[in-house]
Amino acid sequence: MIARGSSDLMMNNWSDDLRRDPPIWVQIPVPPFLSTKNRINGGKMLDIDIKNMNIFTILSGLLFLAGIAFYIFWGIRFGVWADIGIYSVAIIFTLGGIIGMILSLYQQPAKE
Repeated sequence: MIARGSSDLMMNNWSDDLRRDPPIWVQIPVPPFLSTKNRINGGKMLDIDIKNMNIFTILSGLLFLAGIAFYIFWGIRFGVWADIGIYSVAIIFTLGGIIGMILSLYQQPAKE
């Protein structure tokens, strides 16, 4: 690695070695959904189709609206808009509705 005792040559050899075979701490991992080997559905992470709408999608939409309506009702009724208790209940309803809609509209990828 050290040729003729020159630090410049040592640095050039070191950078060439890194370019050829970088150590593991330099390599950046690629998530599986970004890998070209594992592309499913043309590279989409979620394949959501509105044709899959069913009763669970409607119930999830109502749950989402209930969360928002509860927060607005509580704020108007009691004049409290910044309260951790209201946030916790409204977030459970709202996120439950969003996740339920995504899961009910999700179309499973075709097996190849």
